[in-house]
Amino acid sequence: MKYHIKLDTEALKEAKIAVLPGDPGRVEKTARRLSPDCSFLTSNREYTSWLTKSGNENILICSTGIGGPSLSIAVEELAALGIKYFIRIGTTGTIQPHIMIPSLIVTTGAVRLALRSG
Repeated sequence: MKYHIKLDTEALKEAKIAVLPGDPGRVEKTARRLSPDCSFLTSNREYTSWLTKSGNENILICSTGIGGPSLSIAVEELAALGIKYFIRIGTTGTIQPHIMIPSLIVTTGAVRLALRSG
């Protein structure tokens, strides 16, 4: 049983893919969008988990809360349980004016940018 996410390998039922929304309130909605054959697993602090299906594959939906540290904890604990593929979904910002809202953005890199006022 992993300390923060409160999951073990038995609960994951051989799932290798995790979809990671930040907001715990989006987990059930995401799970049900993939399949009506889904079930609540656990909730602890910012980590809420449901198990769902895509075809014959079990898919874990697990919230990560806000920021890098809580995301890192979730990914490290899930990887230790055998999750191989992580798909982060959620909101983002952009500095490129040609990207319209709403848009689907597939990120392949990131830039740390400090904006200066004045």
